[in-house]
Amino acid sequence: MSPVASLDPRVRGIIDAAADDGIPFRAKTAHFHTTWARTFASMPELYILPESQEEVEKAVRLARRCRRRLTTVGHAHSPSDLTCTSNWLVSLDGFKKVLSVDKETGLVVMQAGIRLWQLTEELNKHGLSFPVLGSVNEQTIAGVISTGTRGSTLKYGLLSESIASLKIVLANGETVSCSPTENTDLFRGALLSLGALGIITEVSFRAVPAFSLKWQQTIQAESIMLDSWKQNNKLWTQSDFVRVWWLPYTRRAVVWRADIVTKEDLESGREKNRDPPVGYYDGALGYHIYHNLLYLSRFIPRILPWVEWFVFGMQYGFNDGYTSGAVQPMDKALWMNCLYSQYVNEWAIPLHRGPEALMRLGSWLNRLQPGDPDYVDHGIPYSAEGLYVHSPVEVRVCDATVNTSAEKGNRPFLDSTIKDGPTLNLNATMYRPYDLDPPGLRRWFEGFEWLMRDLGGKPHWAKNFDVKNEEFAQWYGDDMVQWRRVRDEVDPDGLFVGPWHRQFVLDPATPRLPFEEVEKTRHDAGKGVTVYGARAALDDIETAEKA
Repeated sequence: MSPVASLDPRVRGIIDAAADDGIPFRAKTAHFHTTWARTFASMPELYILPESQEEVEKAVRLARRCRRRLTTVGHAHSPSDLTCTSNWLVSLDGFKKVLSVDKETGLVVMQAGIRLWQLTEELNKHGLSFPVLGSVNEQTIAGVISTGTRGSTLKYGLLSESIASLKIVLANGETVSCSPTENTDLFRGALLSLGALGIITEVSFRAVPAFSLKWQQTIQAESIMLDSWKQNNKLWTQSDFVRVWWLPYTRRAVVWRADIVTKEDLESGREKNRDPPVGYYDGALGYHIYHNLLYLSRFIPRILPWVEWFVFGMQYGFNDGYTSGAVQPMDKALWMNCLYSQYVNEWAIPLHRGPEALMRLGSWLNRLQPGDPDYVDHGIPYSAEGLYVHSPVEVRVCDATVNTSAEKGNRPFLDSTIKDGPTLNLNATMYRPYDLDPPGLRRWFEGFEWLMRDLGGKPHWAKNFDVKNEEFAQWYGDDMVQWRRVRDEVDPDGLFVGPWHRQFVLDPATPRLPFEEVEKTRHDAGKGVTVYGARAALDDIETAEKA
């Protein structure tokens, strides 16, 4: 039986009629799509798995003829409903080859569906590496580009800084190349496309010679961490890579810092790769203890300050000053286990506002009063009475002004980092033990987002946030105008537009587009939300066939 036999006869007829071109159309029905965190789900009419450039182009042409919106997905690591659709879902999982490697220049050309861990393995074979990575290794290179992923160093901004050029299949089924010098506006739009411009199929990337990181992490009092920060950003400039996990209830912080170890350092014996010591608590035991404590906190939220003390004391040490370290290949040193299903709310604010942000959050979460140690006027207009949140808050930095700019043609229009200086990225994570939402989620994110706005912040596009369309328009100004212009030029009928785009980034004055997917309803069964969208009416398909 044909894998598309269950489709409406008219849709199936269009697909079957295209079989004579010799280009495979790898698709199936009855696919249940869910985000990695199982926060959102959908049931696409068709799940398409292309393995070549021609197959992607064919999928786009068929979607147009069948009047079906196209959504592209990699690992679905975003906890939002950005990738949910009831129309056609294109997975790039089978589109993951490294096409060429130039060891002299470091230029690597790859298909856009390759996962970061797969690409890292290939780069290692050639003595090459990413210059910077985030904390997650399951993303596709296209997903990293499309949502604005960043690492934690003041030497770089977004990971997409290393992209030399792209190939993208547009809504007309044609493939177009773009770079800082060719189709520059399309390049700046596609570098953070949110999946709304087309399907990125090929990426040319500038790698660097492989290196390791000599890292150490120390648990210390919050005051020591903040004092270092206030000394002209010494906290963030003391090493090549720095990140912090802030513990708001115990008022402590884990400071992780790392310096580059070159291949020559390793070959000469000056340094040697070594993994950190692993205790009995660091494996499955600690994982399950923490998971079940989080589950218990759904019923007794007030235990969360104790959970923070116990879990992170077991992991990093109960006494301030405890330090551990290792020397590891860069990817292994930076990547971390995301543990459990989660909601993630991450914002970018000016780096110099960071100490203020943590002090105000700490004062609010701990319900401090004037006269209490560490009290500051937080100004947050939501009560924290009875509110308890998960730890830690991840604190990272980047600086997009070092390597990118509008003048160079390589800064994305929708780059959410600070436009004229270094950026602090604050990440508030709330776990979903056994896929169940935690109490206090809404109030925590409301208070967190209020403060981030007050400090001049913008949210990470791939995360969970509650922001109005007009706020984005105000924050991004002409950059949003230019991104919308590029989007409208390459996809005027909305083949790649869904409810998420309509809610957050489309011009509110734009009428409903011919292929745009509109949400009909959503259902929360208690373990994640299933989203249902509308498909084109069959008479619309007949009209399209005649046209």
